[in-house]
Amino acid sequence: MELSSRSTRRWLLPLKEILTAIVTPVIPSKGYPVRMLKKLGLGSAIVASVFVLGVPTYAGQFPASPADTSTAPAEEPESEETSPPPTALELPAATTTTVAPLNPAEVGNETPSRGTQNQIAEPPPPPTTLPPWDPFRLPANSGSGRRAVYSISNQTVWALDSNEQIIKVHRVSGKQTGVDPRPGTYSVWGRSRYTYSINNPTITWGYMVRFAHGARGGNIGFHEIPFQYGKPVQSISQLGQALSGGCVRQALPDAQWMWAWAQIGTKVVVLP
Repeated sequence: MELSSRSTRRWLLPLKEILTAIVTPVIPSKGYPVRMLKKLGLGSAIVASVFVLGVPTYAGQFPASPADTSTAPAEEPESEETSPPPTALELPAATTTTVAPLNPAEVGNETPSRGTQNQIAEPPPPPTTLPPWDPFRLPANSGSGRRAVYSISNQTVWALDSNEQIIKVHRVSGKQTGVDPRPGTYSVWGRSRYTYSINNPTITWGYMVRFAHGARGGNIGFHEIPFQYGKPVQSISQLGQALSGGCVRQALPDAQWMWAWAQIGTKVVVLP
């Protein structure tokens, strides 16, 4: 639609007043807005008005100039103890803590105490290699029937009757090793009122009751303590010690008793 020049002037007059009111605060030179509008024409005036109206709107969307002194809130610095999160392959290091065990007193916060002790009876004496000599303690496995029992370890001889009653016990001196004679069961096979050592005839004794043979062929039996050059080779107080070369030495009264009791065929049991 075309507009007549009169209607156009009627529409532009109000618009000129509006533009003058808007541009005047921005460019406050006296008379400059009116002269500028007349010179630019209607199209340029509209463009200028749009520019003027848009400047305040878009001004806040651009960053501040270097001269802007406004302060932004400060960011907190990263802590030095911060570490990056572990990856899928990272595993925490295993730690081992050693804790000393607590005894029952420490667990209960109590002081340990030994309490009271009373000695009811005297403790038994410490054991020895050989038990004390007991003339009535017959060793086990000594056989049966009427017999003489000789224990090498105890250096003791027992005589028992057919009723298993001990009728005689005395200490002797034999050989400590279990060779002359060896443990076992023997029987009396020879007797001599007087005899001497085959290896050394100067050593003599009486009341010899033979029941075994030694490893070198010598005779072994019960007899009195031997003499050499008229003197006994050991004392009676030494009986109970292994001092013989194989035979079983006895005090004279015991040797006389055995001579009378152990006849040919009497059983003799030798124990270790």
